Parts: sequence; structure tokens; C-alpha cells
Amino acid sequence: MITVDAILLGGGLGTRFAETSQRTNTELPKQFHLISGVPVFIHCLQSFLDMGIFRQVIMTSPMSHIRTTQDLIAKYVRNPHQIKIRVIAGGERRQDSSRLALAALEETQPSPTRVLIHDACRPYISQELAGQIKNSLYDRAYGAWVPVIPVVDTLKKVKDQQVVETVDRSLVHRVQTPQIFEFTLIRSLMDRIKDLKELNFTDDASLCEYYGIPVGVFNGDVRNIKLTYDFELETLHGVLAEAKRAKTCAPESATTFTV
Repeated sequence: MITVDAILLGGGLGTRFAETSQRTNTELPKQFHLISGVPVFIHCLQSFLDMGIFRQVIMTSPMSHIRTTQDLIAKYVRNPHQIKIRVIAGGERRQDSSRLALAALEETQPSPTRVLIHDACRPYISQELAGQIKNSLYDRAYGAWVPVIPVVDTLKKVKDQQVVETVDRSLVHRVQTPQIFEFTLIRSLMDRIKDLKELNFTDDASLCEYYGIPVGVFNGDVRNIKLTYDFELETLHGVLAEAKRAKTCAPESATTFTV
């Protein structure tokens, strides 16, 4: 029996977003801004519920916004009592937030077999990506899986404002979330580094790489955009609006996946 839980990381304050924004409410972290009248993180959370495979979801939030997060969940999420949803304070770094959320998952026994970790600022999960996620959640060939997309730009290595070399782009990919982990693996690795302040990982899979643990890949989605800068709100609005139109016009179909 495989039990799967999910973590939604929304503990950041979004300083880059605020710096590029002309909006009047930049005191709100980016995950609380509206796309199609709904907060960014709610789109993510609703996608988790619609997938119908998670036992519980832990969301991290800035300490000062926990109550706001809880109120927005109650207001916007369809069937919020369908699964257990908890909001906890995030940590100083991404890995700290992940570690706190993993510890919170253990409060519900038994501990999950697999865990999905996702950025609260990636609001669109397509049906195709959801199918890839489900396949990888139940595929234990790797202790960790990440979605990737090819790089289309030419890549240059630069040092001291000068090009050093051109990087073979066929050897690199852009990495997204959700990322999938064997729970006991990622939990133990997070505990191992909790006091190592010199280490700072930009995604959770990097921790597995640091300790030499193989990470599998599956197909990501170019529409799985992480909201970082203000202009991306309009881009994401278009992505979600188009997805809604396509869903309304298309005949019913079933998404299948293997277990």
C-alpha cells in the first residue's frame, strides 16, 4: 500500500516580484495575488485536490500570513474538507520550509510512502502533467523524480563579464516542480543538513544530488510557470484562461496512468 502526501511551499515573501511590480498591494507575497479572481496558491491547492490521490497537504506560509492563508483556503477551495489541509510557518530557507513540512506530515500516522513537493507560485498543472506526476508517484525505480523541459536558448558560461564558452544545451534541462521523493529518504537528508548553514539548495532534488542519490526525470510542461516577476501574472492569466476554455469545449476524457 503506497500512501502519498503533498507539500506546498509558500513561505517566501517574493522580494523579486515586489521589486518589479507597479501594483499598490506589493506588501502581499506573490502567492496571494489574484489570477482570474483566485489567489495564485489556491490554483495549486485545488489541482492537488482534483488529482484525488493525496491523503493530506501541508502548506508553508510566512508566519505573519498564516491566518490569511487559512481564511483564503476556506473561501476559495472547493470541498476543503475532502482531505486534510494544514498551514504551518515556513523556515528561513527553502530547505528549512521543506524540513518543517516533512516533520508535520509525520504527525499523521502512518508516515507517507511518497511525498510530492511543489512551489505555491506554480499555479497551472495540466492534465498531461498530472498524468506524469501520478505515474512517477507510484514508480519507485528512483527515490526522487523531477519534471524537466528542454532548453531552447543558447547558453553561455560567463566570467567577469566575458563569455568563457558555449554550453551544449542538449546536456542541460530546466527543472520544475512538483518534485517527488521517497519520504524516508528526503526526511533523513533534510535532518542531516538542518544545521549546515553554509548549504543552500534552490530545489529539493539538489539535496539528493549532493549525497549522490540518483534522480529520475519525467516530462515537464512549459506552461508550468513559476511566478517570479510581475509581468508573469498576465502570462499565467492567459494560460489559465485558455485551459478553462479548452476544458469547456472539449468532450469528456479520462486521464489514465499506470501503477
